[in-house]
Amino acid sequence: MKKHISKIAMVVLIGLFVFNCGGNNGPGPDLSPDAKRKTIKNIPDWCTNPPQKEGYKYEWATATSQDMQMALDKARLVATSNLASSIDSEWNGLTKRAQEETGKGSESHIIDQFSKTIENVISRQMTDVRVSNTELQEEQSNTGYIYKAYIQIEFDEGAAQKRLLAKIKADEQLYTAMRATELFDEMEKKVEAYRERYNK
Repeated sequence: MKKHISKIAMVVLIGLFVFNCGGNNGPGPDLSPDAKRKTIKNIPDWCTNPPQKEGYKYEWATATSQDMQMALDKARLVATSNLASSIDSEWNGLTKRAQEETGKGSESHIIDQFSKTIENVISRQMTDVRVSNTELQEEQSNTGYIYKAYIQIEFDEGAAQKRLLAKIKADEQLYTAMRATELFDEMEKKVEAYRERYNK
């Protein structure tokens, strides 16, 4: 899991480096001007008050650029990286819970298999992410105006849980060890709620 998150972080760093070193022949605009009351007042409400929607996780970020699309791309990269780190931390907790509830040690084959199953699901988690809100603003810089982009992304936890549950059930040993745990029951309830939402 950590390898996957590291790859995302590396992509973000390279992306930001490319964005910020885009072939200027002279000093460019200040892309981080001092905060102004107007700037703070104009922060979208969905940044400070994210949606409370069952089965979903939200993350937002902001970025600036002389180019509108570049500002949007930068903000999405940062939001995606932050979301990936948050999901990785939460799903690492699933492995610890499985270890406690099955009574298996950290060196157990079952726990190792469960961890690899989670890693496999997490490697595809960004397919369950979509942009849920976008806002562009113009902001005064030292050489004129720049674009300030706000992006909010939405992660469908139910879809990821559905894939995880399917992989557990496909592995007879893993399924036998997990099916009596509270964690397994919780996963089934989340998947059932997901199916009811989308009739899947």
